[in-house]
Amino acid sequence: MIRIVLAACLLLPAAAQAGPTADWIKVPGATAVLVKEPVFGGRIAVYRAGPADARQAVVLVHGLGKAAARDWENLIPALARRYAVYAVDLPGFGFSDKGNHHYSPDNMARVLDAALAPLVGRPFVLIGHSMGGAVAIAYAATYPQRVDRLVLVDVAGVLHRSVYAEFLARAAAQRMVGLDSPWYDSMVRAIQARAEVVPLRGDLVLERAGVRQRILRGDPNAIAAFALVEHDFSGDLREISAPTLIIWGGDDSIAPLRTGQALAATIPLARLVVLEGLGHAPQVEAPGRFNPVLLDELDGRQIAAPPYALAIAAIEGERVARCDGRRGQEFTGDYLRVELSNCPDVRITNARIGYLQASHSTLRIVNSQVRDGVDARNSRLEFNGAVVGGSIVLDSTTVDAAGTTFVPSPSIAANEGSEPVVLRFSVSNVSRPGKEPLVLHDIVRLAPGETLIR
Repeated sequence: MIRIVLAACLLLPAAAQAGPTADWIKVPGATAVLVKEPVFGGRIAVYRAGPADARQAVVLVHGLGKAAARDWENLIPALARRYAVYAVDLPGFGFSDKGNHHYSPDNMARVLDAALAPLVGRPFVLIGHSMGGAVAIAYAATYPQRVDRLVLVDVAGVLHRSVYAEFLARAAAQRMVGLDSPWYDSMVRAIQARAEVVPLRGDLVLERAGVRQRILRGDPNAIAAFALVEHDFSGDLREISAPTLIIWGGDDSIAPLRTGQALAATIPLARLVVLEGLGHAPQVEAPGRFNPVLLDELDGRQIAAPPYALAIAAIEGERVARCDGRRGQEFTGDYLRVELSNCPDVRITNARIGYLQASHSTLRIVNSQVRDGVDARNSRLEFNGAVVGGSIVLDSTTVDAAGTTFVPSPSIAANEGSEPVVLRFSVSNVSRPGKEPLVLHDIVRLAPGETLIR
């Protein structure tokens, strides 16, 4: 993961350091100032636009890269007609002071509260894109009294670093050799294995200035990106109380859509809007599509939309679904049982299932519920925003679960095969009656005959 972060971030050029101006905002009366912040002992650039007497304030937090607050250039004029708009260059970016600091989402959130909240002076709408979305999550969880509403746009990170490494590896392998190449899976496994055996602990890299300098060259982009993939958001997501809308580009190749699905399933009552055909920065790529969605949310026209997560309910009817040797089958609705044999690329969405059985199949289970357990042999299971009851019985099968709740009975998983199996968990949890949920954000390997009980 260190090499992936360096490759992605160290090549980004730094912005010239003169002083912040508001010329780029294209709103009469817009201002730019440098504000002291006590977390890193520097100054951050704060831009303001909109009526002086606006009743509602909106705060915009950018992602990685040299553009910083300018990522919002096409949105600010639309917001400034009615709202007091504040955009920032986060520490280490744009015209803000830079240094070899620990630019973690938590520390960035502390900067926002110390330097920006006093300027705004009242609860505000918080909008974050990419890394800024991660900072917004940390802020909304830590300072809930300051956030009226939360909007998250194509948030980077969130998934476990091994899972994210696999996503990048698959994207790279597909570009280099093609999806159907016999080398495809081998390349993916090789890149992912390298990411999992980096000998340095992430916290040591981030917390020690000398190590940050040696490994990440003290570069703010690289440090912030590394801190992003190291951060576990599991606790933060469940602490968010503000009404939350998640907006995602359907073709995002930087932050996969499953991240948005996991967020929408985990943040209480969150809603998800997918902008098909757009990539990682929809507010830059297509403001004509992005801005109306956001303005509808701020005007209250999206607030009545139903939450994303499928409501827990009893299974209706006695339907049984079977797939034998067919690719790309899709299932939705209620089933007492789903049986899959030699079926690649199965998609199960918005479904309630009694028991799921898979053999020599690959399947993606999205925003669905499995009541009585799973039996999977020689298969690959991917859960996104699911609820899984009972036990997952595995034989030569991998599990990748994001934003998923497990209700174990008696165990989460059991390896009944003759080879070890790997389970990857991202911002997931184990439900425990009468107790706080137990966080699952880790890689677990089960030896033959071993069970996972938490």
